[in-house]
Amino acid sequence: MTKYILNLLLLLQATCLFAQQPGKVARKFFPDPLVEIPTPWFQKGSKPTTYGEMMDFIERTIAPYPATASLSYIGETQKGTLILAVRIVKDTRIPKVKVLFLGRVHGDEPASTEGNLYLMERLLNDPTLAYLLERLDITFIPMVNIDGGSRLNRATANSLDLNRDQSKLITPEGMALRNFYNEYAPEVVIDFHEFQAVRADFAYISSDNITNSYDAMFLYSGNLNVPQELRDLTGNLFVGNAKGAMDKEQLRHHDYFTTSRRYGEVVFNVGGINPRSTANAFSLSNSVAILMEIRGVRLGKQSLKRRVFTIYTLGESFLKTAYEHADEVLRITSQLPSPADDIVVTSRPKSVEDYPIPFISMNTNKMVEVKVNASLSLESTPVLTRKRPDAYIIPATQPEIVRKLRELGIEVKQLDGQQTLEVEAYRVTSRQQEYASFEKFYPVRVKAEVNKQQVLFPAGTYIVPMQQKNGNLAAAMLEPEAANGFINYRIYDVEEGEELPIYRKIR
Repeated sequence: MTKYILNLLLLLQATCLFAQQPGKVARKFFPDPLVEIPTPWFQKGSKPTTYGEMMDFIERTIAPYPATASLSYIGETQKGTLILAVRIVKDTRIPKVKVLFLGRVHGDEPASTEGNLYLMERLLNDPTLAYLLERLDITFIPMVNIDGGSRLNRATANSLDLNRDQSKLITPEGMALRNFYNEYAPEVVIDFHEFQAVRADFAYISSDNITNSYDAMFLYSGNLNVPQELRDLTGNLFVGNAKGAMDKEQLRHHDYFTTSRRYGEVVFNVGGINPRSTANAFSLSNSVAILMEIRGVRLGKQSLKRRVFTIYTLGESFLKTAYEHADEVLRITSQLPSPADDIVVTSRPKSVEDYPIPFISMNTNKMVEVKVNASLSLESTPVLTRKRPDAYIIPATQPEIVRKLRELGIEVKQLDGQQTLEVEAYRVTSRQQEYASFEKFYPVRVKAEVNKQQVLFPAGTYIVPMQQKNGNLAAAMLEPEAANGFINYRIYDVEEGEELPIYRKIR
């Protein structure tokens, strides 16, 4: 009988997935700000802004500013719709920080598009923000996943998650975004998303009906291969200032968390380190990269003004920080990886018991604190490290590996003539395919031993120098044990006992 009652309780709590934010919660904890927002969704009913409405709004908004604002296209979706970009830049000789804003990487997160449009409109029409263009070059891609957005579907047309495609690049949208990033070379990337306020796992940590209490959550890189100075610039300066701006507007915030199960227990994963998402993929390419999660999935138009105002508050703060620290941003993001730094192949997040998180009780309409088991990626420690090579070497028989590297913007050269080099070779000592499908394939986890060899490499052999902007990204893709790398994602499939066609040129 007790088991039946528990299961019934969990079922009843799970129905809150269909009531993310009751009206009483919205009125008390998420009141709308006193601002007027002219973007399309506020001028009509419950359905989000369409691609056509977005285009009309953009064309009207930028038309009075032909010397400052321009519209271009970065590629096509799987259904052939053009992905647009709006660039706002003033023609001066002063070095500028390039800032890229993204929206609607997930198609069911429409407020991210609306927030991009509002921030773009304010930059052009608010004279108090005009000074920002003296040091900033700003581009908006307000709707990346247009096919998914047209159906309010998270995934792209071929049912893949675009924010899990930043290392394997198998969607046209992911390719278009990465190509644009490589060409534009922004120093700062801000990717706006929305999160679901109630998760099924919440029913297992509290007997109350609880919902997330935050307006926004910050996801920025804890990957230990991102230089410490860049991580400090991102987390301490950009995120720190943005949190201050939110405090001023009485908007609640936290570092991003999601939930998973570990040995049957619910664990709150705070932060992230994997290069499959924008925050880490672009950080490993030496950008200040922040993925902002705004409260909003399955809320429809409820609290829309507050959600869009939150995006504006964050965007304005990031722009002001980039402007006020432009020289520091340009200096830090232009630095090449240090040859003295080891490669962190795998790492372990810090585990914390009784980690306090405030939630909102939808029963009592009050804030409640719940203590949870947490895994803190921003406090990770190395597990497997290897000495940084001068270069990775890839035989000419592996053009697919090289093609993927170049798609990511990683510089690859070729030997003009044959050379005998002392290298480290990988041999796979174990291989295990994961049981769960991920993005329509089964990743593998391997372990490898490294041995020194003298190898004769013929002319045409590929060389991936590590003294380049994307050197840390190259290591994340090529080290065989790395999560979301080419071996894990089976861009090159391996067998146990095999010597990999990837070598490390050592000093």
